[in-house]
Formats: sequence, C-alpha cells, structure tokens
Amino acid sequence: MAKSIINLVLLLCLLVLVTAFQQQKGKKDPKEKTKSHTATFSYKKDVYPIFKKYCLPCHTEDQMNPSQLYLDNYDDMMKGGKHGCPIAPGQPDSSFMVKKLGSEPPFGDPMPYKRKTPFPEDTLSILKKWIAQGAKNN
Repeated sequence: MAKSIINLVLLLCLLVLVTAFQQQKGKKDPKEKTKSHTATFSYKKDVYPIFKKYCLPCHTEDQMNPSQLYLDNYDDMMKGGKHGCPIAPGQPDSSFMVKKLGSEPPFGDPMPYKRKTPFPEDTLSILKKWIAQGAKNN
C-alpha cells in the first residue's frame, strides 16, 4: 500500500511539472519585442513602398481615376479625393483606406482594383500600425 501511495505522489508531481513546463513554454519573455509590436513605422520606408507596389498603378495624377484620390505623395494622400481623406490618423479601423483593402468595402470595389487574391494581411498590418501611430509623414 505504501508503494502505491508513493507512486501516486510521484505521478502527481510529474503531472504538476509537465503542466508548469507547458505553461512556461507558451509565455514569451517580456523583454523580447518584435518589430511589429514596438517599431515606429515610417511613411517613407514602410508605407510608400506599399503604395508604389499596389496603389500607384492607378492612383497618380497622371492616371485619372474616378475617386480623384492621388497617392503620389503624402500631401496629396492626406488631401484626399472624392470620398474625403482615406486616413483617420490614430484610427486604422475608421480609415477608408483600410476598409477599401478589405473584402467588403463600404463603397465601390475592393482595392487594388481587379485583384485576384486578398490583399496580404502582413502588408495591411503595416498600414494599420502606421495609421495607429498617427499616420505621420516620417
């Protein structure tokens, strides 16, 4: 009987250790920070290259588009187009640009126009974080 009790205690100790190890494994060191959580995103380095790749084929002054939104430079973007400014600094979920890049925009077609695949989530995340940080011209 004493042997059974010892085995039971050992089994319970092992179970506690395994559970504690699994919980610790799931935790991240608070000192470890990734770029996506702590970095300041830059219009020039992070955002404009996205516009250049996905938006500028249509949204330039040289290319007339129905929205009259030109993304050639920061000032034109913030001036907005027919639907107003596409950016609500500090409020990515209220920004028309973020909504238009989603699958169900509040008006018109999703952007980029005639896309065959969803807008990349990691790229959208950069835009959202830049907007959340105030959409600065940096």
